[in-house]
Amino acid sequence: MKIVLFATEGEAHFGILDGTMPDLEIVRARDHAEAVAMVADADVYYGRPTDELLAAAPRLRWIQAPSAGVEFVASMPRLVESDIVLTNTRGAHGPSIAEHVFGLLLAFTREIPACWDQQRERRWDRAPLYRSAREIMHSTMGIIGFGAIGRAIAQRAGAFEMNLIALDAQAVDGDPYVDEVLPPSQLGTLLAGSDVVVIAAPLTPESRHLIDAAALAMMRSTAYLIAISRGGVVDEAALVEALRAGTIAGAALDVTEQEPLLPDSPLYDAPNLLITPHLAGASDPKERRVVEIFRDNIERFSRGEPLLNTVDKRLGY
Repeated sequence: MKIVLFATEGEAHFGILDGTMPDLEIVRARDHAEAVAMVADADVYYGRPTDELLAAAPRLRWIQAPSAGVEFVASMPRLVESDIVLTNTRGAHGPSIAEHVFGLLLAFTREIPACWDQQRERRWDRAPLYRSAREIMHSTMGIIGFGAIGRAIAQRAGAFEMNLIALDAQAVDGDPYVDEVLPPSQLGTLLAGSDVVVIAAPLTPESRHLIDAAALAMMRSTAYLIAISRGGVVDEAALVEALRAGTIAGAALDVTEQEPLLPDSPLYDAPNLLITPHLAGASDPKERRVVEIFRDNIERFSRGEPLLNTVDKRLGY
């Protein structure tokens, strides 16, 4: 079996793939052109596929995406219609992303950016910050997208004694971390009832600009919006206008529609907006978990067993 690797995700831990099975050939491409040349006789590809790569890979049977999100599949009908199995690394990113969510939320509620501004200015002005600082205990978090990442966020929210509601396209019964899981038709209920809304949903044709001007208008004026899944779920122009108008208290984006974000983006000038550069999933333990999922799937693939984290290519998750 031949595997072509073309991704940096998990590269520090690729060594754990060695010896996974006998007669396993693993080759690593340095660039896309090299990957295209290598896949002609490959069975497995680890990385983000392209139409050019698929056309060059007549024997390809399985693609392991190194990410949880596989929004690229929506623009690849050739992949959707093929017999190639697509898997992702769902579950690997949950801990680091969940921690990042609470870093962003607490930065707002504990006025950390304002404190940092004062520190840089060598200024001590306690009174306004003392009045505006908030607790998150007993407040309500609404999580849009209740997969592995959404559950990891909910689990940690429980430690803060928050109330939890979630929304997901799939029915969820009896989850220990949330009070209620709503269907997509009740998005307005979640938005209106939450003190903080976290976007953990994949980007699909159905979820693109799910959070638009109308959705933002449903949120509480004291609420925060945090997006950590994929850029495009939030209508960024509508978000900038909502922040300027004070429609919501603040927002944090770890993902944007265009990455890297260009210097002239209006997002940089929006008030009460925190931007992190797609950093939420970053950690060395996560990198190892990604490769461990791949290793386990290699073993399953060699035995003809169902693979972990198989993606429904038509749904995009």
